[in-house]
Amino acid sequence: MAAVIAFVYVLKCADHSYYVGSSKYLRDRLIAHKTGKVKYTKSRLPVRLVFAKSFSSYGEASVFERRVKSWKKRKCSERRIIYSGGS
Repeated sequence: MAAVIAFVYVLKCADHSYYVGSSKYLRDRLIAHKTGKVKYTKSRLPVRLVFAKSFSSYGEASVFERRVKSWKKRKCSERRIIYSGGS
């Protein structure tokens, strides 16, 4: 079993926009978002975690993060994230 090194996560903001990010420390990053310490989400509070996926390397997480960010339409992204586990 590979150790978890990084996470990709998706937040849904109060204005119905999404924030896609990656972090080695998911819990700490979520606290930063929820306390207004992240520029994008600061004016869009509250935020809600809608998806998180772990990876065994930060490189894998970065590739997946770019893939999620390439999904242009919000409805398409939402369906992919919520209903298919993000793949």
